[in-house]
Amino acid sequence: MTRSRLFDLPRWPSKGTRRKLESTWLEELETHGMPDGLLLPPSQPPPQLFVGVEQFNRGLFWECHETLEEVWLETLYPVRFFYHAIIKVSVGFHHMNRHNRHGARAKLSDAVRLLPFFQPQFLRVRTDALLHDASTWLESMGDTDHIDWVALDALSKPIILMLD
Repeated sequence: MTRSRLFDLPRWPSKGTRRKLESTWLEELETHGMPDGLLLPPSQPPPQLFVGVEQFNRGLFWECHETLEEVWLETLYPVRFFYHAIIKVSVGFHHMNRHNRHGARAKLSDAVRLLPFFQPQFLRVRTDALLHDASTWLESMGDTDHIDWVALDALSKPIILMLD
């Protein structure tokens, strides 16, 4: 059995390398999956995760993004992608609230790309439900330029579910 190249990639981006390193990590993860022994979460979720989830569930999507960005910036790959996925969902709904079709689609699409690596739950977050909700909202926006914002605004926004 061949050892995954992911074990040899830097876990932390040096100045000016984040986008390239992130792209390399994602390409490897999408091609080969998450190898056993690589995804080592902290023993306890950080307090900011609970704050961010509460903000998200109250519809404070931008605030959730700000809270979780602090953790994301301090976290190594691949766990870094977990926080990035929640941030992307948050920013996607922030854009949706502002009726920014392009921003909402782009950020929700990014989240749908990242969340499968953390199924069905990670750090007590029900990532399976979050992936389902993000995918459903993305589909409800359709592929056209015309979006029925009145209908979308009338729908209840999803919440992030956490395990006890």
